[in-house]
Amino acid sequence: MLRRLLLLSLLATACGPTDPQVLRPVATVQGAVTTPAGVTGDAWLFLYRPGEGPPAEPAIPVFVSAVSADRLAQTGRYVFGEVSANPWRLWGLLDVDGNFRGDVDVLAQPSAGDRTGDGVEFNLQPGRALELDYAVPTLVTFEPPAFRVENASENVFALDTATGVMLTTLNLVADPVGRLEPTKTGFSIGLVDVDGDGRPDDVDGDRVPDLTFTAFLRWLPLPGQNPAGTEVIVPLLLNPAPFLSNLGGNVSLRLLVDRLSLTVLPTAQEVLRRVGRRELQNFGAPPVGEYELIVLTGTGQFWRLPNQLGPEVPSQALRFRFERAAP
Repeated sequence: MLRRLLLLSLLATACGPTDPQVLRPVATVQGAVTTPAGVTGDAWLFLYRPGEGPPAEPAIPVFVSAVSADRLAQTGRYVFGEVSANPWRLWGLLDVDGNFRGDVDVLAQPSAGDRTGDGVEFNLQPGRALELDYAVPTLVTFEPPAFRVENASENVFALDTATGVMLTTLNLVADPVGRLEPTKTGFSIGLVDVDGDGRPDDVDGDRVPDLTFTAFLRWLPLPGQNPAGTEVIVPLLLNPAPFLSNLGGNVSLRLLVDRLSLTVLPTAQEVLRRVGRRELQNFGAPPVGEYELIVLTGTGQFWRLPNQLGPEVPSQALRFRFERAAP
């Protein structure tokens, strides 16, 4: 009898209240990669923070997943294993020509002949695996906008922070740097049509259609130089008139030009990032220090100087520096 009562007591204890299950603050993101018929290559997928990634400014992805061409043909699936429960943006490409280099900043992007997809925003819940298929249907027409600065005579291009001095011009020349297809290397310029209504946009309200080309110098502050930690840029001005004339209001047309002249405006802007948008406000005179030159196309392709090709290609090691004007 005592043995029976002891057994019943143990059973009752086993069936009693237990600690609630604690959800892990991570989850898996996975899905099928859809590629165009007859097109193969290695698939690369990236998880960015909301609002980051192509076609916006270059950003470092938080998570990266790759699927080889062989595995893509077998399973057609990608996976991110341990992703924190947060809002994310998924973007990816199909490296058709096999020249994607994840270890070189300016080569870690799509090139001519590759395929890309749209950015997909999602919110990952803790402990809940997310099934999210991804398609890469869009053909990349041109190479990244690789270039050298023709009027640079030193390893450092010195710029002046003083107002009232003669404006500086940077002469950019397309350069395949020995790695890109020369006939498809250049500056791709078209008309912005974000809302897709077939008419050029004028986001800044200056009564001039916006071009898909953007260039600026970005400050690279040393530790302690920028306590606020904000991004500071110096805009580079491109005369839009010749391009607007050749584009003729056609938002589907893209020009590939081999040289550009950009004017350095002697004023800096602070970049403010709101949810889903980017705002600029006046910062004053450009801070003294090192800068990098960034060129963006409307497709998300980019180029920067200096870049990680610099040790092999001297033109790609060019640095920019704003200095105080001599009294």
